[in-house]
Amino acid sequence: MTKKLKYGAPTLLVRVLSRLKSPPKSASAFTKWGLGLMLLMGSAQLMAATQLTTNQQAYLDAYQAVKSNDRPSIAKYKAQLQDYALYPYVLYHDYRLHFDTTPTQLVLKFIEDNRNNYLGDRLYTKWLRHLGKKRHWKTYLKHYKPQKSRDLQCFAVRAQAQHNQLKTALTSAKQLWQTGQELSQACQPVDALLKKHKALTGSMIWQRIDLAMQKNRTSLAKKLSKLLSRKERAMLETWLDIYRHPHKIEKPLPSSLNAVVRKQIFTQGVKRLASRKPEQAEQSLKRFHKQYGLSTAQYQTLLRSIALRSAYRYDPTAETFLQEVNGNGESSEDSLRWQAQIALKQSNWPLLLETIGLMDAEQQSEKQWQYWKARGLAATGLTKQANAIYRNLAKERHFYAFLSADILRSPYQFNPDPVKPVDSQALIKKYPQLQRMQELLAIDWMISAKREWYSLLNRLDSSELHAVAILTNQWQQHSMAITTAARANKWNDLAIRFPTPHKTPVMQSADKHGVDPAWVYGVIRRESAFSDSIRSSAGAIGLMQLMPKTAQYIGRKIGIRKTSYRVLTEPKSNIELGSAYLSYLYKKYDGNRVLATAAYNAGPNRVDAWMPKDRFLPADQWIDSIPFSETRAYVKAVLEYTTIFKSILNKKYDRLEDVMPPIGLSAS
Repeated sequence: MTKKLKYGAPTLLVRVLSRLKSPPKSASAFTKWGLGLMLLMGSAQLMAATQLTTNQQAYLDAYQAVKSNDRPSIAKYKAQLQDYALYPYVLYHDYRLHFDTTPTQLVLKFIEDNRNNYLGDRLYTKWLRHLGKKRHWKTYLKHYKPQKSRDLQCFAVRAQAQHNQLKTALTSAKQLWQTGQELSQACQPVDALLKKHKALTGSMIWQRIDLAMQKNRTSLAKKLSKLLSRKERAMLETWLDIYRHPHKIEKPLPSSLNAVVRKQIFTQGVKRLASRKPEQAEQSLKRFHKQYGLSTAQYQTLLRSIALRSAYRYDPTAETFLQEVNGNGESSEDSLRWQAQIALKQSNWPLLLETIGLMDAEQQSEKQWQYWKARGLAATGLTKQANAIYRNLAKERHFYAFLSADILRSPYQFNPDPVKPVDSQALIKKYPQLQRMQELLAIDWMISAKREWYSLLNRLDSSELHAVAILTNQWQQHSMAITTAARANKWNDLAIRFPTPHKTPVMQSADKHGVDPAWVYGVIRRESAFSDSIRSSAGAIGLMQLMPKTAQYIGRKIGIRKTSYRVLTEPKSNIELGSAYLSYLYKKYDGNRVLATAAYNAGPNRVDAWMPKDRFLPADQWIDSIPFSETRAYVKAVLEYTTIFKSILNKKYDRLEDVMPPIGLSAS
């Protein structure tokens, strides 16, 4: 999707003039009005002049001509812009919108000329899709190269079937047919092709039913049952019944079931029952696993699944299950992590140390487990060994380093590595992608600019990644800069990794709603990395990733009635609403930043359910025993980032121990 600047020069001037009142009648007032008019006209012209260059405006006009297929104007702009950085975009949009009237040789030439930037690949895949939809199979086959897109693969199969390559087509079609999803419109004829040539086998049908059931797509499984015999349909009905009522695996499954299908039904039934009643799931597994032909590896995998599902719910049986799995040498990184989390929640330091000892060397060396090993050693009287670990951690800059420094009563280490100058002009000259990015950013075509950037990252020399991070930071494209710096492993370039844009709205909103501006920045950094138009798969929008309903609720409280997508992608209003929501949560949890941060990510209802009901738990233990891995990581990151931003904004910082009081029910 592309976006044109809101106002061009003529429109801007008209809007300025339309806001002026009618000329006054007195001579002196008229003179003042005339001078004001001249100043406004001059300002409008100046804004228009500095807003777009001649080539930038011509490009936008060319794009409009392409959309309306105004051939004379298109020809004029192509001649005018052929030496301009965005000239490939004129050709790209012209060809993609007018494939039917664009000669094949022009499309192929464009693809070849642009093979080193994303436009060439993008036009190629769009052209293949066009050829497939139009059923130009001969041309499709001639120019098709293997693609990741399932639709394009399906078009290739259909093209092969039409051009004396039936055997090859059927072989590929069988692979494409095996999916747990519904077939797309492009792939539905592949289904018809297999049926026409009687190429669907019973095992293929059951394999696809299994894929559908594992993805919880029972409607697709029912649809596929039409391809089964009456006896086989009865087997699927049994499977669907167990899917809905997994407790039924506690009794023997009908002996009439096919052995392979019965094994699949039982396996899924155990997993689903484990989510509700782990003890019954384990009993059924131990009772029937041999009868249903499970291998030792399959048995251990299911046993581990039961343990993990019980742990996820902090079921009372979880510790026993996990110790059985981990003690039998069938542990995994997840099963050991959950056993450690349970030990943390129970303050069971001997079990925690034992569990960490079972981890492999790589997992043990992670900063999280180094910190908890030190905490366990200190809690069991081995203070000297614990302090040695704390000292190593406290040299670094992260959540556990700050916690370690608190224990040692030592200052935090931020380890900044100042930005070094970069010859931006030489870099831009070397990489045409940067030239195009610069122009795309100037005309506010952010999506295209990001695509150029993504494409560039995969072509850059590793030594130049940091230079591009510095350059994109200079362009105020902080999300790009942060990601590029990470790709370059420049973790200590704090100026790039922790910028402070939108300072006025952040400071004003934080002051208005009584929250720390460093905390607001910490949330923005974690949520969006300063990308104001980002939208998550869950529907969260903007810098502070607000859910529309949350924004609407908070908006009503603070007098903002409009919370549309456009409002939420506007930085000032997003920061205002996000800061107000942080304030709401901060007050709800009596000034507890840890709980408020967790609630910002997972919602207050979940946070309320996670709090200890009969005791207080140290905040570090509570954080690392949060069931959701996303929320665990989120809370630690926001607390770390807030500390860093505080040091940047104020040249001093809050110690984590001062914002992490013990967690208990009365804390809400």
